[in-house]
Amino acid sequence: MRSVAWVRVAWIVVAALGCAFAVWNAFEPAGWSSMSCGKFGELDEPGVRAGATCDDPVWFAYGAWPLVTLGALLSAPAVVAALMMRWWVSWLAVAALAALTVYGVAHWTGFWGLLMVGGAPMTVAAIVIAGIHLGVTAYNDSRHAVA
Repeated sequence: MRSVAWVRVAWIVVAALGCAFAVWNAFEPAGWSSMSCGKFGELDEPGVRAGATCDDPVWFAYGAWPLVTLGALLSAPAVVAALMMRWWVSWLAVAALAALTVYGVAHWTGFWGLLMVGGAPMTVAAIVIAGIHLGVTAYNDSRHAVA
């Protein structure tokens, strides 16, 4: 398998991990992602179903769409990078994941703080993949220039 193909595989793995992170969090207690549960003992956030408690799973308390959005946001940059296979698109994916992480930091007390929890390690992995992608591209270009 060519070395550029491994870069695509790595991006696909990162995208799959973004989706897996959303699915995993769907079954966690809602109190895990809400600061209001830790401070007040009750789930008090916008978009939460009436009667939902801190012990209810996230999918029940928030519904499916926030989780689908979470998975799509975390996996979309990696999917685009895997499809485009340009080194500069890989670095745009890094920037997008870093921006999602910063957004998660700004909203760390609620559900969207999960963007920080999932986005930070994915950003680190994306930096490594984009660096390897740039190195592989430079190596391949140098081989073609000599031949």
